[in-house]
Amino acid sequence: MARRVNINLKGLKAEIERKGFPQLKAKTEPLIKKSLARETQKMLAAFDQHPVTEEIEGGESAQNSSGTLGGYGNLFTFIGFDKGSDPISPLRSLLARSFKITSIRKRPNKFGLIIKFTMPTKEQIAAVTPSPWSTDSWLEAIERGMAGVGRYLYSSDSDRFSTSRSGGAIQANVEVRASGSSKPIDYLTGILTKMLKDVERSLNRL
Repeated sequence: MARRVNINLKGLKAEIERKGFPQLKAKTEPLIKKSLARETQKMLAAFDQHPVTEEIEGGESAQNSSGTLGGYGNLFTFIGFDKGSDPISPLRSLLARSFKITSIRKRPNKFGLIIKFTMPTKEQIAAVTPSPWSTDSWLEAIERGMAGVGRYLYSSDSDRFSTSRSGGAIQANVEVRASGSSKPIDYLTGILTKMLKDVERSLNRL
């Protein structure tokens, strides 16, 4: 998906008028790419440090540090990932490679530039976050809240549930705990929204 950002470049106005757009583009393009790369690294750091990321990377023995399950069990076993699997790496890889400048052009009839760059689409994100138990994306399910908490049984002793996919939990056939859904949490949506604001702010400082 291409994202468009309008920037004013106030500090370069005199140079644009003196040298013209082609020369200015050659000078500013490396700065713009560097700025986007810097914001991408900040976004990846925020992603790595998010409680949901850390909890899933913690595997079947992780604590519910995200608070999505009321402190009981963890997202890795509740979602039902295979024991020893790494659901985060494909998503992080997509985020790391998706942000690229596609065009830089002058704003018509106004001072400034129009920058277009790619970012991951909803479909691309869903493709690298397949749920092990449905056709949904596990990431989307985490953000909106997931049903089945009442039937979720967790144990830190992986031998207790020998048939468990994840090694630490099962879904019972009846409600065994207080029913309800997992707590919705702002995860990747919030991270990307903040990044886009930071990108625009960073480019406007050029």
